[in-house]
Amino acid sequence: MNITQEETGKLSAVVKINLKEEDYIGKVDTQLKDYRKRAQMPGFRKGMVPMGMIKKMYGKAVIVDEVNKVVSDALNQYLMDNKINILGSPLPNEEKTTLIDFDSQKDFDFFFDIGFAPEIEVNISEETKVPHYNIKVVDEEVERAVKDMQKRLGKDEPVDESGDNGKLSGTFYEVNAEGVRLEKGHSQEASFEIGDVKSDSEEAKFVGLHKGDIVVFNPNEAFEDEVKVKNLLNLKAGDEKLKAAFEFEVSDITKLVEAELNEDMFKQIYPSDELKTEEDFRERIRKELSEHYQKDADKQFVSDTIDLILEQVNPELPDEFLKRWLLDSNQGKMNKEQIDGQYDSYAKTFKWQLIENKLIEIYGEALKVEKEDVRNKVRAYFQVPSDAEPNPQIDGIVDQILSNEQEYQRIYAELMDERYIAFFKEKIGKDEKDVTTEEFIKIISTPKN
Repeated sequence: MNITQEETGKLSAVVKINLKEEDYIGKVDTQLKDYRKRAQMPGFRKGMVPMGMIKKMYGKAVIVDEVNKVVSDALNQYLMDNKINILGSPLPNEEKTTLIDFDSQKDFDFFFDIGFAPEIEVNISEETKVPHYNIKVVDEEVERAVKDMQKRLGKDEPVDESGDNGKLSGTFYEVNAEGVRLEKGHSQEASFEIGDVKSDSEEAKFVGLHKGDIVVFNPNEAFEDEVKVKNLLNLKAGDEKLKAAFEFEVSDITKLVEAELNEDMFKQIYPSDELKTEEDFRERIRKELSEHYQKDADKQFVSDTIDLILEQVNPELPDEFLKRWLLDSNQGKMNKEQIDGQYDSYAKTFKWQLIENKLIEIYGEALKVEKEDVRNKVRAYFQVPSDAEPNPQIDGIVDQILSNEQEYQRIYAELMDERYIAFFKEKIGKDEKDVTTEEFIKIISTPKN
């Protein structure tokens, strides 16, 4: 066997594998002998079928199979022995590889295109400055959160007349164009918050109602949420009745009485904290909101850092080869035009993988996530320390959770985020910026040039 390599571009080459008969014939003979041992044919004892018949029946298929295996193994070994770092995987070069006749040929030439991973340097330091946003939670956000909690813990109490913050229960009856109830029309019992009605003019129809009152309206026009309309009327998506007018006959009216701000409520929301006053409660909410938004700010810091490093390093790629490889890898799922249209996104992923590998090579354990790290993350859900004695019952639950590949990848990605947040905070210079939540949302929502 002879393997040679010819460069076809700065980051691409063709590998030629010249295969001689002696490179594969031994494995072919071994495979055919094994077939003969197991062959059962009329007129012959098991294992005594003439080799000539075995070769006639299976010879060509065995040769094809063994040649492909030998070529694949040889190519992988060649790349490994020569420490050739490639992107994607080798692709057959259809221009150079001629049609093979396994009936007459003994020696074969195979050609494969490969794309090289470029050599890169990644230099990061505190001199590199990236915005790091410190989220300042304003009083209005705290008050909104307080109100939401009061409503969530509040109770519905019966009232005689509906107000703008009330809840109506009753029955929907389908009506015709004149607003007359259809004898065999659709009907459904349901409840809804008056505040869910999307316009003031529509909402006014439901204020001042009493039990037994009837309102004719179009739910599809009154409510902003299509899913809510579907659930209210108990209809499937696409049903024409979703666009129909209905009359609603009121059977019950309630009003939400918000939970009172007192120590009982504070303990219900934050059972581990000793909160005595409304001021204590509001400050605890402010802290929770700040921590929540700060996690988003930290992720944005990582994202901005990655973008900056990508811009600084900007590795060159064997683009045409990678486009071919993407097309081959997504057979039937994407065509050439789709690959071309999305290639910039793919290229960014390839470039970051190269940079990430380099960072791991330089900084090692700080950026590695092992399987045991993922397991320990799940164990922590059960408040089990990573150095605790094995618990077969909990380990069984952990195994079950991580058997879901999507869940495993989600936790892995979460751990990688944590690694990069800590790593970049230590290695990269932070340009600290105090912003409100509204300002932060506007910053991250604005497309980058």
